[in-house]
Amino acid sequence: MTTEYQSLAYISLFFLLAWIPSSIAKYQTFGLKWLASNRHPIEGKSLDSWGARCERAHNNLKDNLPAFIVAIILLGLTERFTETTAVVSIAYVVGRIAHFVSYGIGNTLARAMFFFVGLFSNIYLLIKVVI
Repeated sequence: MTTEYQSLAYISLFFLLAWIPSSIAKYQTFGLKWLASNRHPIEGKSLDSWGARCERAHNNLKDNLPAFIVAIILLGLTERFTETTAVVSIAYVVGRIAHFVSYGIGNTLARAMFFFVGLFSNIYLLIKVVI
């Protein structure tokens, strides 16, 4: 399997598990009954700041992942993987995971830096698709 497809598999696995931290925070704040319900707001309670950050990080990942998936699939279908696309796909995965972690712990500078690593990786791969 190519590095690009492995990167796609790794980030997909991470995406499937990235909801866990915010769900733990929701469980700690609202309880199991709330998690299993339709989740009506509970007056006077709000999610801990780290849990809210993890939820926003997961939403950010959901927003940015589709472009990566499209880029990798189209590059693979058109047989345009190169050593550079392999390195950039790894950079995307590392950048997105590091973005999630730095967002969750509240490190704004690292969060921004890793966001741009993922964004520029995505842009590069999508440009490779069309050029």
